[in-house]
Amino acid sequence: MFLLESVVHMRETIRRYIQINVKKWMHNANVFLHSKRSKEVITFILFLGLSFLFWILQSLNEEVEASFKIPIRFVNVPDKVMITNDYAQHLDIRIRDNGTTMMNYMIDRFAPIEIDFNQYQNKRGQFTISLSELNTLVRKRLKNTTALVSVSPDSISLYYSQNKGAKYKLRLVGSVSTIPQCVINGEISSNVDSVTVYAPSYILNSIKTIETDSFILRNLSDTAIHNISIKKIRGAKIVPDKVNVTIPVEEITMKKMTLTVNTENIPDNMTMLLFPATVEVSYMLPISHFSKITTGDVEVGIVYEQIKNDNLKNKLAVKVLKQPPFIKHLQIYPDSVEYILEEKVE
Repeated sequence: MFLLESVVHMRETIRRYIQINVKKWMHNANVFLHSKRSKEVITFILFLGLSFLFWILQSLNEEVEASFKIPIRFVNVPDKVMITNDYAQHLDIRIRDNGTTMMNYMIDRFAPIEIDFNQYQNKRGQFTISLSELNTLVRKRLKNTTALVSVSPDSISLYYSQNKGAKYKLRLVGSVSTIPQCVINGEISSNVDSVTVYAPSYILNSIKTIETDSFILRNLSDTAIHNISIKKIRGAKIVPDKVNVTIPVEEITMKKMTLTVNTENIPDNMTMLLFPATVEVSYMLPISHFSKITTGDVEVGIVYEQIKNDNLKNKLAVKVLKQPPFIKHLQIYPDSVEYILEEKVE
């Protein structure tokens, strides 16, 4: 009950406060309007408004320049025809006339310019609308008093095709690298291996390959998928125009193993003894291969032909004879061994 009375009392207090302040504001406004100063302010505002009106009327009679956009639309395009290039969807025009006419252009806006496809269609599959033709089309939208200052673009080229399209293999063009603790483990691939190209026959016949835009990806630390655009060909429509490129990246770790030093190409009548007969190898490899690799996957050894360059030191460098492609930074310790070459006794 006490809480309800408090709320009612607060509302009444706020209402009285608002009434008092409104009465004060109306009193002050009434005093100001009947003062000499208020008459001066009203007179100033009146003359300011009249001056602005005269300025507007004068501006509307003066010659001015302004820029406008006029949409472009091709009509009567057969259903079997595919337009294969990007073209301007509007014309940027600059015109000059009095302010009243320019105001009408701003209010009414320009209707789209309709270009009859059949008027320009030919066997080549490509046509260009020249600047003079564009000027003619634009002037049909203008009043006689309006001067056409400029039109952009200065021409419109349209490529089109009635072909079903041709398939081409896609070539990825780019450069990738990882942070030192990772490697690219697998083939860099895209979600599609070929694309379909729609274009006039003479353009299709000139295409040698379809490539992506060149991409550069640095310091990758995990498998990455990037959306890459297909390199555009003038007059051709490529489907799809973008592909997802996957770069498989995996963290690497070190592994060590002891291997026997093999010998190769030793003559049948000779025997080669090596000291030491085994070496330790260490290398970096993707974590997913750590438990799969065995001593048979990596081979090191001596090739008999190395003796020719030995210079009587009886020491030969240990070479890597076999290793999987995913192994990186392979090191051998010791990296050379001593040898004794003996002739077999019958």
